[in-house]
Amino acid sequence: MYSWRVTKYNPLFRNRDGSYQNDEEWTCFSEVGLKVSMEEYVRTEQLYINAISSFMEDIGLDHAYLLALEQWSDEVNKQNAKEFLSKIWVGKTISVQEIEALARLTLRNAIWCKIGIKKDFYVHFGNDYYMYIGARKACEKAIDEVTHSGLYVERWESPYQSTS
Repeated sequence: MYSWRVTKYNPLFRNRDGSYQNDEEWTCFSEVGLKVSMEEYVRTEQLYINAISSFMEDIGLDHAYLLALEQWSDEVNKQNAKEFLSKIWVGKTISVQEIEALARLTLRNAIWCKIGIKKDFYVHFGNDYYMYIGARKACEKAIDEVTHSGLYVERWESPYQSTS
């Protein structure tokens, strides 16, 4: 399986160990209003969601499965997602629209989830606005689309792979 790390972080700002060195960069939804405007946050969030869609389209998927889910009730309530999440469970087949909603909630720290289809595809979310995508093929078209959108795509193994 091919795997990548998709981020908004320019690799030019990484040290030899791979740590990101730009302390001015926002890393979390909680920084809206402090380090990032809501407008800029939503624009970036949509780029991440579009990246998932690009990879799914590249390998011809219109659904996946929810592999893991953790919820934080206060944040779920703030995002008005309680009703949506009441219809979601681990193992459920999820549509592209549900994947987009789950990604948005994850990026906003209301939930954490893993999405995938056996050995064909996965999306894992890490801390600090890191996203990991894996696919059964090289996905050159998706990589090109995501890169041209302004995000960075690096070959990278998901640190969450072993438990999917």
